[in-house]
Amino acid sequence: MSARKIGVRHVVKFATMHKTPKHIFEEIVRERPECERSALLRDHVCSGRSTMEHAWIYGGRQIPDKWAVIRLCAWAHLGPGLNKEINHWISLRHATDEDLKKYPRKDWAQERRYLNAKYGE
Repeated sequence: MSARKIGVRHVVKFATMHKTPKHIFEEIVRERPECERSALLRDHVCSGRSTMEHAWIYGGRQIPDKWAVIRLCAWAHLGPGLNKEINHWISLRHATDEDLKKYPRKDWAQERRYLNAKYGE
């Protein structure tokens, strides 16, 4: 992760943005509902515009792959409904084992088991 000095004592770490090809965003818009969380969990009424979230950070960078980008309404992405764990679960539902092999330092099988046990398959 990169770090940036703010003020005298505070250092903030942040992930590096990673350019995701435009055609991936266009495919996601065509193939997925405006708010994947609402469609799966039915836990809120969507409000605000439809947004895209890169759910995973790996090696200090956003994962730019299609499976790691999810569509959410503004409430679930930028507002009080933000829950990164649910967003991780949603994105892993799109990932194949082959997709996850590109990122070997993470125990994806364990992560998937944990999230599926908590939120369902």
